Amino acid sequence: MKVAVSTNDGKEITKDHFGDGEFFLIYELGDKLTLLEKRKNTSPPEEEHGSKEKAKGISDILSDIPIFLGYQFGPNIMRIKDKFLPVVSRERNIGKALELLKKYEDKIKEELRNPRGRVIIMDEGGIKIVEVKNAKGF
Repeated sequence: MKVAVSTNDGKEITKDHFGDGEFFLIYELGDKLTLLEKRKNTSPPEEEHGSKEKAKGISDILSDIPIFLGYQFGPNIMRIKDKFLPVVSRERNIGKALELLKKYEDKIKEELRNPRGRVIIMDEGGIKIVEVKNAKGF
């Protein structure tokens, strides 16, 4: 199971929207967590907040990654939610957030088998699966 993490420094998840990170760390979640690669965020800058060009750029960069792990997502969550599984982590430390992802791996894999359109919100206390009807709160 591959996951892309948005970051600026390689230690913490980007505090801004997922698509605003300088690069994406790509991990494989198997028996152990493996860092596969680091991809530069080459998506175009937004001329307007939530532009579809930005969403397309992120989708192209991460087309082979099913799970996006971020601290928050902007209006473009409405565009990516049907192709990818966004996971909102309330933990910004990448190592700890990946441990949580591993902890909830079975539920996340189950959600990957379901039709897209929902978001997982996770923290130490558990996960919540939310249907996305608008971009507020993500």
